[in-house]
Amino acid sequence: MLPLLATLLVMAGCGRKQTPSAPPPEPASPKPASPLPSADEKALQQLGQQVFDAFKQGDAAKFQALTVAGLTAPELETALRTVRAKEARQYIARLEAIPVDKRNALQLDTLRLSKAFLANPKTAFATEWPAMQTLVSELSKSQLTFFHHHTTTNAPLDWAQAGKPAVVLSINPQTDLILPEARVDLMFSAGGKSYRLQLSNCAKLPGQRWRVAEELRFIDLTAEAATEKDWGTDLPAALKQARAEGKRVLLEFTGSDWNPSCIALHDRVLTQPGFRDWAAQKLVLVRANFPRHTSPPKAQADANKLLVHKYAVQGFPTFLLLNADGTVLHRIEGYDNEDVLVWVGALKKKLNPENE
Repeated sequence: MLPLLATLLVMAGCGRKQTPSAPPPEPASPKPASPLPSADEKALQQLGQQVFDAFKQGDAAKFQALTVAGLTAPELETALRTVRAKEARQYIARLEAIPVDKRNALQLDTLRLSKAFLANPKTAFATEWPAMQTLVSELSKSQLTFFHHHTTTNAPLDWAQAGKPAVVLSINPQTDLILPEARVDLMFSAGGKSYRLQLSNCAKLPGQRWRVAEELRFIDLTAEAATEKDWGTDLPAALKQARAEGKRVLLEFTGSDWNPSCIALHDRVLTQPGFRDWAAQKLVLVRANFPRHTSPPKAQADANKLLVHKYAVQGFPTFLLLNADGTVLHRIEGYDNEDVLVWVGALKKKLNPENE
């Protein structure tokens, strides 16, 4: 599922277009982002602490008031219409800088539509607004479901034992965004274990303060550390190990900290005992990761790019089941929200259709 705010903004015509699930085959390193103004840093720190307090108190109304869904309909409509107008002006400025005889059909159409929007923004935006309201409602339901799952009696931790969180901020590295975005990670301990509550995308809409804009993640860092040990990053070494142990290699291409499908698959499948226990017996696991919020060592990043080219990877997540000689036996592209039993069951059939 696409991030809901991304969907909203694409519908509105905003500059943050949702690309296919991966960058081009040779993804470029993002340009370093400018530091957040100190006032924004302070506001995001405060937002993170307020969200944490809402979870600890089990106060759903307090949490919802901190989200985009907590805005009134007129406030959200005005804000998104303003973003849309800014985007239209940006398009016009960029496209008019291109010589007329060099503009392609798409650029000409975009220029025409942008000018038409600015001629009467209220009327133009009104046709898009009903569908956006529906998506905001879906966002609210999804966020509240997450909140209740992690704060009821079946919650994965006792919030009464949770200590004060460390609030870690990271700004979206794309420097040409019209809508300011940032990620907020709340790191804390409870009952002798470490956790991270991740506000995957926070946005500052025009005329509004920073708010939680998309779905959240809850990560058991203690379990995550154990899971990470399952995966290597050196394919030649993995193939050698597979030959020695009579196993196959599962090679994953992922955008681990930004791609919604990769994140969902990681949480629902790859970290679950149903996958980990079986894979430990049958597979050597290798990960080629293309994160946006961290920077892998250059040698590793270069090796990952070569693998993308070699195996013609076009989207994230992509999995390749390999023989010990590197031959591709099966390819899995994308993730359709299957649970761990379904996902592993399908892979077992490809690994050994007669005996698995």
